[in-house]
Amino acid sequence: MRHVYIIAPCLLLALPGYAQSGAPLETEFELESVTVVTPLSDADSEVDTETVLGELSLTGQSEKVLESGLRIRARGALRLQRDHPTRPGGTGGFGNDPLAATGAFSGLSPAPLITASDLRARLETAYLQVDGGYGEVRIGKDSGVANRFYEGAKSVLSHGRLDSSLLDPTGLSTVRTRNDLTGPSAKFSYASPRLIGVRAGVSFTPEADADGLDRRPASSASGLAPETQNAIELALNASRRFRDSGVRVDVGLGWASGDVPATALTPQYGSIESWSAGTRIEKDDWTFGASWLSSDNGLPESDYSAWSTGLHKEAYNTEFSAEYGESTDDGVGLDSQSWRIGAARQVTPDTRLAIAYLQDEIETPLRQQRSEGIVVEITLSQKIVRITGN
Repeated sequence: MRHVYIIAPCLLLALPGYAQSGAPLETEFELESVTVVTPLSDADSEVDTETVLGELSLTGQSEKVLESGLRIRARGALRLQRDHPTRPGGTGGFGNDPLAATGAFSGLSPAPLITASDLRARLETAYLQVDGGYGEVRIGKDSGVANRFYEGAKSVLSHGRLDSSLLDPTGLSTVRTRNDLTGPSAKFSYASPRLIGVRAGVSFTPEADADGLDRRPASSASGLAPETQNAIELALNASRRFRDSGVRVDVGLGWASGDVPATALTPQYGSIESWSAGTRIEKDDWTFGASWLSSDNGLPESDYSAWSTGLHKEAYNTEFSAEYGESTDDGVGLDSQSWRIGAARQVTPDTRLAIAYLQDEIETPLRQQRSEGIVVEITLSQKIVRITGN
C-alpha cells in the first residue's frame, strides 16, 4: 500500500491492450496558479501577515469508458506551494513547551512557533478509479470519503477561505470542519451509487503518513508527532431538490477513527475519533451553508471542535459571500474566531479575481492575537494538453 499511489495511475496505460472496445482513451492536463496578496493589513500578533502567498498546480487525468459502461480513470496532481512559514499544512505551535504533543486531527500544539518553512512541492493526488453500476472504487493518494462528502458554506475565496484554508495569510486560521483525518495518504475508498438522493462511502488508510501541503497528519511543531494507523472513515451524503419551492438541500455526515500508538516519547496517544456534519441550502441565487466538527485529537483532555457558517449570493455576474467561524482546542487552551466578507468575478474564461476583508483572532493562555486586512486572490487556469486516442 505504501507505493500504490505510484503504481495505480500507471495501470491505466495497460487499458488499450486490455480492451480496445468502448470510448477512446481521453487524457488532459490542466495548469492552475493561485496568488493570494494582502496589500493592507493590521496585526497584533507574534507572527507577521504574509504579503504574498501562492500555489502552482499541474493536474492530469486519463479516462476510458468500456462498452460495458465501466469507467476507468487515473488522476494525479503535482502542487508547488508557499504558505505561511509558521503554519505549513495547517500545523502550528501556540505555546512554549518544546515537548508538547500535537493534536492528531487539529495539528495544533502548545509547542513553540515553527520558525522556518521552505517552498514545498508535493505529489498530492495519484489514484486509480473504477466507476460502474455498483459504485466507485479508488485506490492511491487521495482524500477520504469523510472529507470528499463535506457540505458547508460557499466562499468566494478558494484558497484563502475561512474554513480549512489552503493558504493562510495571517498564520492564525484554525477553523477546520472538513473531516480530513488522513490527508493525502495512500488509501482505499468505496462510494456507493446515489440512491434516492443518498450516497454512502468508506475509506481505509493503513498509515496516515503523508506530508501534504494542506494536511500533515504525521507532523508537529515540536517533533512529538502522532502516528495514526488503520484509519477508517464512514460518510453519508444526501441531496434533495424540492420542486415546488425550488430549494435544494445537501447534507454531509462523516466519522473517522484510527489508532495512534503510544511511544516512549508520546505515551499520551491511544486512538482518535472525529465526527462531522454539514449542510448547504440553495434557493435561486442564494446559498446558505453551515458545518461542524468535533474530535478528541487522540489525546486526553485535548478535544478540538469547530463550526462555521456562511451566506453566498450571485448577482450582476459577480459572487458575494460572508463567512464566520469559531474553533477551540483544549490541548492548547486555544479559542478562535474568524470571518471573511468578499466578492469575486470571472474576469476572463481563464482568470478569476476575488477580493475580501478578513479577520482572524485567537486567544491562548499566553496572549491574544489578532490580524485583519484586505486580501486579493487571483486564479489563472488553463487546459494545456488534451489527447484522444485508442
